[in-house]
Order: sequence, then C-alpha cells, then structure tokens
Amino acid sequence: FGRKKTLGKKERLHLVRSNYKTDLLGGVLTRGGLGYVDLDKIPDWYNQPYAQCFREFLDKANVPESCLEPKRADRALKEMLSEAGIKVISNSTLIPHVVGKKIEYAEVKGSDVKIKANSFIDVTQDAELARKAGLSYYTGYESQNIKSKNETLAISIVPTITGLTMSDLRRMEDNILYNTPLVEQIKASITKYKDDASTEFWMRNFWSTIYQPYRDGYNIRSVALGAAYHAERNLPFTQDKGFFFDKANICVYKDDSLSWNGFLFKYQVDKLMQIEANGRKPTPEMVKEMSYLQSWLQKRSGKDVRIFIPDEVYIRQTLNVRDVVDPLTGKEIIQGGTEPSKSIGSFSYDFDLRGGVTNLESRIPPLPVYNFGIESALASSVNNLAIVGRSSGYIGMAVSVGRIATVNIYQGQGVGVAAGLASKWGVPLNTITSSKTRGKLEDLTGKTTYLSGRDTSYGVDYKEVK
Repeated sequence: FGRKKTLGKKERLHLVRSNYKTDLLGGVLTRGGLGYVDLDKIPDWYNQPYAQCFREFLDKANVPESCLEPKRADRALKEMLSEAGIKVISNSTLIPHVVGKKIEYAEVKGSDVKIKANSFIDVTQDAELARKAGLSYYTGYESQNIKSKNETLAISIVPTITGLTMSDLRRMEDNILYNTPLVEQIKASITKYKDDASTEFWMRNFWSTIYQPYRDGYNIRSVALGAAYHAERNLPFTQDKGFFFDKANICVYKDDSLSWNGFLFKYQVDKLMQIEANGRKPTPEMVKEMSYLQSWLQKRSGKDVRIFIPDEVYIRQTLNVRDVVDPLTGKEIIQGGTEPSKSIGSFSYDFDLRGGVTNLESRIPPLPVYNFGIESALASSVNNLAIVGRSSGYIGMAVSVGRIATVNIYQGQGVGVAAGLASKWGVPLNTITSSKTRGKLEDLTGKTTYLSGRDTSYGVDYKEVK
C-alpha cells in the first residue's frame, strides 16, 4: 500500500500467494486464528507515520481495541487491496530468476506468466522467495547460540471456542484454586518436572485472577487451569516436548465466541519446516489433543463447549535471512535500536519466548523500546528484493521481538514506500535508506515521526545477548 501511494495510479502491483482464492487473506492473523493483536507498547504509536497502514487496517476490520476477527480482517484486506488497485494471483508460487545481483523476472509456477518488476517483496512467513533466490539464513536461535540451530519457540493452535464465557472460566478457575487436594497435586506435578527457581516462577501468579487489559481481551495469569488439565490427563508439566496448556490471551468476539491463545506444541525446527511445507496444517496429534481438551472443558464447565481448529497452526519462528544490508541484533535492541539516521520508527514489545528455547543460554532482557529501519529487511546479495516478516534479518535475541506482526506491518509499510522510491528514481531497492523512507512517509501522512528508542539495560551487562 505504501508503494502505491508513493507512485500513484500508474504503478502496477501484484500480490502472489500460494493459498486458494477462497482462503482468507492475512496469514497467521486470519488462517492461524491469532485474534489477540500484540499492540505496540509505545503509548502514542497510532499517531506515527509508520503506523498509519496498520491503523487503517484495524479501523476497517472494526477492531474494538485489541481483538481481530478473521473474517472481518479478510474483508478489510480485500477492501484495501481493491482501493489500491493491486491484483491478487492465488494458488501460485513464484520462481525467481536471478541474474548477477538482480531478480530479472519471476515465473508464476504452473502457468506461462512471468513477472518482471523493479522490486520484489517477500512477505511469506518462511522467506520462501528469498530462499529460492539463493539467500542464506539462520535456523532456529542459531544466531544466539549454535547449539540452538534446531531449537525454537513453541507453536500454537489458536482455536475458536463456543459455549464458554469468561464467567464460566472464572468459576472453573475458582473451583480449582479452592480445591486443596487438587492444588497440592498440581504443586507436586510442577515440582516433579521443575527445579526450585522454575517452580517458584510457575507458582508466582498461581492465585492471580483473570485480568482484563482491554475491553475485548483477557489474560489468564494463573497456571491453575493448565496445570489441572496436565494433572488430570497425567501429562508431564513441561514445555520441553509435546503439548503444554500455558497461561493465555483470550479474545471475546461479538458473537461471544472465544479466541484462545495458550495451547502450545513443542517441536524442533526441522519438524516445523515440514509443517510449513505442508501448508501449516494441524497434525493428527494436535487435533487429537484438542479433542481431549474439548471434553475436559465440557466436564469442568458443565456446558456444551465446542472447539473449532483454525486452518493453520501459529508458527512463531523457524528461520531468519542472513544476507541483509544491516541486520538488527538483540544487543542493539537493548541499547535502543538503530541510530536515528537509520530509523523509520520505534517499537516496544517484550522479548517473548513462548515455550522457551533449548540451549538458549541467555537471560531475558526487560521490555525494550527501540528504533528500527528498513535495512534489516533489504537483501544485500539481491539488489531488488526485500524480506518483511518474522524471517527478516534479525540476529540473536532480536528474533523474539522482531517476529511480532505489528512491527512487521510497520516495517512493511516502510519497505513499500522504499520500493516506490526505488522505481521512481530508477535505483536498486537496497540503496534506499531509512532516512529517505522516513521523509517520504511523513510527506504521505502529514505526520512527524517521534523516535523513542532508548537503552533499557538499566545498567545490567547482558553480555551473552547477541
């Protein structure tokens, strides 16, 4: 959308996707069921130039505050694409033909169509086009610790649940908390699989009630529900392998159904890449566990609870492209991110390590507030290619923040503007700077960028963080 606004009506843009025409647009936010949007923690984010595309999307999708309904999101995206005159080619993938340091054209697989473009922007979750173009990449958390090359965050099934209210959940939680024998059983099951420090972590908020940070969003802060499920199913209370019923973020939609993000499955990267290659479809193991969960929720609530599994699983991370102009590191993020001259905006969100990472060997730093640019998304070895999304050029602990969809959308708007400038000026995409992009964003939106990146180490030396 940013590129279209930069160049005007004469520019022709195409969106090529592997999904069928009838599949929802929006990836993990729609087909993955991830309704609870991870909003920027910078208070004035919605007034920033780089956030205007995201803000328009949320408005068109009628998001009350933090929760996105998949079908509304799909309609909003279709409306925005139509308004921008962008042609969508579905059920296709691109095969790039690289000559020298440039994609000369890309074949639309299964057809005789070839697309020649000034710029190509890869927004696939797993950097599919970039990998086909020969770019190298890290897998898992390899860039933080080589031992974590095949290790990454847990994935989630984010189902829609009907027949259950937040009042029901509060009552279910109370019934567990005030059942002394069950609480003792839960403590014993946690202690069995955790050391003293980990046990203290899981028990710290055990008595904390369900919290409502948004009018449409809730946080389950206690592990009581999940630990009770593990105890009654005789499942080990561990995130290291298989299924884990975690604390949760829950959306309440207008039809009173719930979107529940808290059901984790732990696999190594090679297995996740197989799942990605299979269209991110839930595995039989996942479907079976959701069936057990539905029965348990029915028994605990006394209600006709139904679980509807989304088309795709929510994969948090598998790989990150190495060959970018200037990768963003975890160390830089702790120190406030990119310098102002190399920034288009700022972002704040936790170093989120859902499910943990084996062999990470790093402390989790505090909430960062950091600047970011477009250079971490611009390919260095292919002049007219950018990678936007969780597989962009993040190194070390930066992976944990850079994977968040909100900052990907921010950066995507910037890269779109940069692609427009590259075409307008007749120069390669990877020569466009964040400074030029920021200036154009301000011209397009009539808003001024306020950069708020700052050091959040608070005097602690996180020397192990890369």
